[in-house]
Amino acid sequence: MLDALWWLGAAELVGLAAWPLAFYLLPQLSDRGYSVCKPLGLLIVGFASWLLSALHIVPAIMPTLWLMLAVMASLSVRLVWTRRTELKAFVVRERRTLVAIEAVFLIFFVGWTIFRSFDPAIDHTEQPMDFAMLNAAIVSEVGQPEDAWMSGESISYYYFGYWIFGTLSELTGIASNRSYNLTMALIPALAAAGMFGLLVNMVSGGVRWVHGIIAAAAAVVMLGIAANLEGVLEFMRLNGLGSQGFYDWLRIDGLDGPVLGSSVGWAPQEHWWWFRATRVINTFVGDSSIDYTIQEFPLFSFMLGDMHPHVMAIPFGLLVISLAWNWLISPTGRWLIPADAQQSPDARSAVSLQGLLTVLVMGVALGGLAFTNMWDGPTFVALLVGVAVVKAFSGGARGLPKVARKVVPITAAVLTVAFLAYIPYYLSFTSSILGVKPVVDATTRPIHTFIVWGLFIVTVVPFVITTFLRTTVREDWKGTTLAATLLWAAPFAVWGFLFVWSEGSPRELSSRLVQILPLAALISMGIYNVFWLAASGEERGKLFAMVLAVLGMMLILGPELLFIGDTFGSRLNTVFKLYYQAWILLSVVSGYVIYRWIANWSTGGMWRQILRRAWVFTFAALLIGSVYYSAAALVSKGEPGGRAPTLDGLDFVRTSRPAEYRAIEYLKERANADTVMVEAVGEWFDAGLVSRSTGIPTIVNWPHHQKQWRGVTVELDKTDGCEETDPEKASTYLTCRELDVARIYQTSDVEETRNLLALYDVDYVYVGPRERAQYGEDGLAKFDSFMATVFSDDDVVIYQVR
Repeated sequence: MLDALWWLGAAELVGLAAWPLAFYLLPQLSDRGYSVCKPLGLLIVGFASWLLSALHIVPAIMPTLWLMLAVMASLSVRLVWTRRTELKAFVVRERRTLVAIEAVFLIFFVGWTIFRSFDPAIDHTEQPMDFAMLNAAIVSEVGQPEDAWMSGESISYYYFGYWIFGTLSELTGIASNRSYNLTMALIPALAAAGMFGLLVNMVSGGVRWVHGIIAAAAAVVMLGIAANLEGVLEFMRLNGLGSQGFYDWLRIDGLDGPVLGSSVGWAPQEHWWWFRATRVINTFVGDSSIDYTIQEFPLFSFMLGDMHPHVMAIPFGLLVISLAWNWLISPTGRWLIPADAQQSPDARSAVSLQGLLTVLVMGVALGGLAFTNMWDGPTFVALLVGVAVVKAFSGGARGLPKVARKVVPITAAVLTVAFLAYIPYYLSFTSSILGVKPVVDATTRPIHTFIVWGLFIVTVVPFVITTFLRTTVREDWKGTTLAATLLWAAPFAVWGFLFVWSEGSPRELSSRLVQILPLAALISMGIYNVFWLAASGEERGKLFAMVLAVLGMMLILGPELLFIGDTFGSRLNTVFKLYYQAWILLSVVSGYVIYRWIANWSTGGMWRQILRRAWVFTFAALLIGSVYYSAAALVSKGEPGGRAPTLDGLDFVRTSRPAEYRAIEYLKERANADTVMVEAVGEWFDAGLVSRSTGIPTIVNWPHHQKQWRGVTVELDKTDGCEETDPEKASTYLTCRELDVARIYQTSDVEETRNLLALYDVDYVYVGPRERAQYGEDGLAKFDSFMATVFSDDDVVIYQVR
């Protein structure tokens, strides 16, 4: 576990090196950015190393990474010295909050490190893909990382998260098969600290400090511990509760009825039963599924262990939310200027520098978030634009021209930085996106909506409605009402146009409108609330929570109307990614609502107190049902099963196939950034084991996923060879590469093998159990005649081109 301590120490060091910068750039936050200083530090070092590497200025290797960290630390030291009196007074005043934030971070890091040590294997779902990209980022020294499963091509995916955590792996020198699991412990810890600090900042200035701490802890539970309500159904099924008709009506795949005659138990024993909680929303025609969607939530992601972009983006999304909150509460009319700044020439100069740095950091954070998870880009751009509009409205701007004059310059500046900072990536990025399409055949049933969102419905819906009931009619109510209607009506109008254009029935427009009307009404009330709160100057925390609530509800409404067309041909990914963002945003809102419940517990008349207590009781009951899933699933997924705890993600290879483990270690020690290898082609599980574990690119692997990432539409008939296709052209075709790999292993023609190896600049040929099983033994003898045997152990041989 020394690796865990070293990893923790490095994360703390990066955070401490960045905190003075956060202290300087986030003057309005009660914690001065301490809760997000670690992701800020990781972002700065990761961005600097990536950009300088992509521009071929400085290689991304351990000495230069430490130099970049030292430069950031030196800037922070200067800030500490120049503001030492202010900083010291702040630490003394807010020491309880700082200790609480750090305690939350450590609790989550230690807890998830222990969990990962009992479930370390990088061997299921899409973990191999994540491991391949992490290793590719670590191996890369100059330029964009080469795809470990398509040699000669850079990664065609939003890989910045892998780069950032790969940078931390290089800084510490911890092997990737351990740093992978440590990253999956660090991400929930960063997310928990960021969420905790955000809520503390939003409710600062309240009557009692402890109320804010409780609300912040509740928000952390909503984000990183709570689950949806499918676990309640699992408990009912396990204990024989509910009729067969009830489960037939629910129609959740795999949840096919009560377990009759079973003894009462506290947790299901069925293999991977907990996976069903992310496959609730589905529509069946007969026995066929026509709307297979995914509804992950953070606890599930942390437990599953896939290092996917939407998971790595959580801490950086909370960083952007914190930056947006700091901007909203900064003095009106100035860009994040301290309230006590004097308008002397010297002060204006200092203010300009702070404003410039804030724009740069906001742009780098926003662009980095999109580079980490492209789906987050539009959502968080919408958040920043929304905050800009609200801030302009709060400052007295009325009417579209006046609001635009205040909103456009600063948002354009941030978006320009966000794009230009990462332009080497954006210019080379390709995808399989096929445009925006209307949702036609299948939408979400109300019962499924409740199962997924019931816990948040109890907090967010009363918050929106009760706030709306307290609003008044202002002189600008017509414009506000129009804006409140247009925000949900616009996507509905787009859906209607696309739906009718695709030969849909106009009569179905009204039925879809009726279906979305409850959520649309809530969105309208929320938008009206936002403008009313902004104009009335009420509590800014409430205003910001309402902005987040509106955005979260829009993310839930969106997949009922439109989806992003991709290789899946359905709304699977749209529901998946937008729901995930909504979960994060609504966790913030729920934490704030809980704060108001606590702070106003004894206020109001008798009926108001009764109603408030009824809502709290309902929420508590649903929370217990939600957390039941968390406890049962964690026990099921992380069951030790007699294994000694380890953080080595390849320990399953070491124990079951030691020769392959030693071969992987051999290649990791001897390979450099230009090395290319070849191994058997496949999909899932053991496919691409060596390339993904070393970061050494192979000719091709996981071809189906390559099609998803690259949008490759050109195919070759697998009965045809590639010898009749122009080699330079054929090298870009997945099918041709796959056929070439087969010929390398199967042909007995030495000259043909030499030519194919030269075509792809192959240095090593790997021959192990998969290669023998997939391609046979007949063509393997030729390698001894013209290649050097550099590794041989049991049934594993590695050949090197002479």
